[in-house]
Amino acid sequence: MRARAGSSITRGALALLCGLAAQAPLGARAGQYGDANGFLSLKENAPLCVSENLPPAQRIASCTAIIATALHGTALPKAEIAKIYLARAQAFEQDGDEQAALKDLNTAVSDDPRSELPWIGLANFYVARSDYAQALANYDRALAIAHTDPVVYDDRGAALEALGRHEQAIADFSRAIALDSQDTSAYSNRATAYLATMRPALAIADLTQVIRADPTNGRAFYDRGTAYELSGALEKAEDDYRAARQRAPAFAPASAALGRLLANQDPAEALADLNAAIRIDPKSPALRARAQFYLSRGEPARALSDLDQVIANDASDSTAYVDRGVAKATLGRLESAIDDYTRSIDLAPTAAAYVDRGAAYRRLKQPGRAIANFTAALEIDPKSAPALLGRAAARHDAGWLTQSLDDYTRVIEADPTNATAFLERGNVDLDLGQFAAAFRDYSGSLKLDPNQPVALYNRSIAAARLGRLSDAARDQHRALTLDPSLDSGARHER
Repeated sequence: MRARAGSSITRGALALLCGLAAQAPLGARAGQYGDANGFLSLKENAPLCVSENLPPAQRIASCTAIIATALHGTALPKAEIAKIYLARAQAFEQDGDEQAALKDLNTAVSDDPRSELPWIGLANFYVARSDYAQALANYDRALAIAHTDPVVYDDRGAALEALGRHEQAIADFSRAIALDSQDTSAYSNRATAYLATMRPALAIADLTQVIRADPTNGRAFYDRGTAYELSGALEKAEDDYRAARQRAPAFAPASAALGRLLANQDPAEALADLNAAIRIDPKSPALRARAQFYLSRGEPARALSDLDQVIANDASDSTAYVDRGVAKATLGRLESAIDDYTRSIDLAPTAAAYVDRGAAYRRLKQPGRAIANFTAALEIDPKSAPALLGRAAARHDAGWLTQSLDDYTRVIEADPTNATAFLERGNVDLDLGQFAAAFRDYSGSLKLDPNQPVALYNRSIAAARLGRLSDAARDQHRALTLDPSLDSGARHER
């Protein structure tokens, strides 16, 4: 989101001061502004007060000199002095003196309450401190005075967007665009709001307008790439991420997004892009993306190193704890993985964290704790197939066969294409001595995935118990052809 209200304030002050600085001759103007020394001070300090190229301290000194001159003889109207206070307030703010900045802003409002500029200045001050209620109140005062100023609508929209009031923000951005069809800031900001409300097509249209106006705008290409990715147009997203990287090589999110997008189709280029993003910004989201890349390629130790850094950068990142738990669990560090899952749950309980913690407890042969975690996951997401499958397996481990059967049945009813659920329900059937049901479930699993040696081997056991010896022999032969290690004479688990 790119707000830009400060420019309107500086512009107002700059117009006044530069105008004063250009006035001549001295004799003709000195009478209007007091004595000659006062006018010379004004003329000398005016351009310095508003110059954004100068250090804040120098600007403060020049603005202070103008104010002192105005207060001691130079006949400047209060409305004009208010603009000097605004310019000094901006310099104070950049210098880190918040109290002095706020005092000057309030003075500007008091001196010129009928101008929108002091109200905008106050609003910007409060936005910078995330005090959006105060900011909105001041933007409203500004708009009551200048209801046709697109900049104020744009800035108020940015504050509304920060509060998550997306529709109101979109209305303000749209009003800014209606007042100024070349307002690319409003188009960019409206696109951000459209993305937040899952309307990528509208975001793409707005960002295309921005890119037409400025084909060098790398951030706009990145944002449009995000919109294309959200809409499923991955080739267009890739093109825009590449364009963003080319136009803004120091913008780490572009390389990070490209690396994430290419992880499956071109791992080498993906890793190079992720590495580049991290070099540009060691706190880049590319750290998380690279960790996930390493996890997907069976390199949990490398993933762990990246996730340690992600958490060092932000200890409140609940998702990073889950990911780090997965890396630790893959490395066999189950107790430490459980600690990470617990930390994630403490920060922000999710079904995924409970499922992962349940899986870790199951691997530790603690079915009671595993069942409790899978149940907690289902309280958050009653349709979670991983939670149902996990609880069914843990109940099977605990000998709760009927309850296990019920969970597998719930998975199959929700997703009749789940080959794993059929296989595992067949195993429970087999333990219950329900051989016909076991045979049907193994057959259901094999229909979905014919080359499962465990399903074939266990179906051969069910077939033998049903007296279907030729079927049993055929299944066993196929199973052992696929996996000779199954030749142990006992049923097998996945």
